[in-house]
Amino acid sequence: MREIGPKIPGGALLLGLTGLIPFLWGVLVVQTGQFAFIADPRVAVLAYGLMIFCFMAGSLWGFAASAEWETGYFLAVAPVIFFIAFVALGMPVNFVLILGFLALLPLDWLFQKFGHTPRWWLKLRIGLTVVVVACLIALVRT
Repeated sequence: MREIGPKIPGGALLLGLTGLIPFLWGVLVVQTGQFAFIADPRVAVLAYGLMIFCFMAGSLWGFAASAEWETGYFLAVAPVIFFIAFVALGMPVNFVLILGFLALLPLDWLFQKFGHTPRWWLKLRIGLTVVVVACLIALVRT
């Protein structure tokens, strides 16, 4: 079977999938009550999710810097600024993270469209984002 699109480098795929473990662990703990190593897994997952969210926005900053794309700098920091604004207005962190991860995808697409990301970038980001958003929704629903 022929692979669709550019191949994701093994290291990037492995690290991306490994980065899903805390999200999946949080859902498992909340759903089953098993494997709880800390008092509140939701807080741990939200803190980790915020770190990953900022990391993804920072990746866009790196792409903008590499391309010396002035507009890209503003686009890269916009998600974090909106996150802070929405949380300051009283929106729940988990809801803002869901919106934030979903909002990063069009930015990833835009950066890729202009050739500022590796060709495989969006392919990796879509798959990881689907799992992350599903986990954040599962944590809200329980």
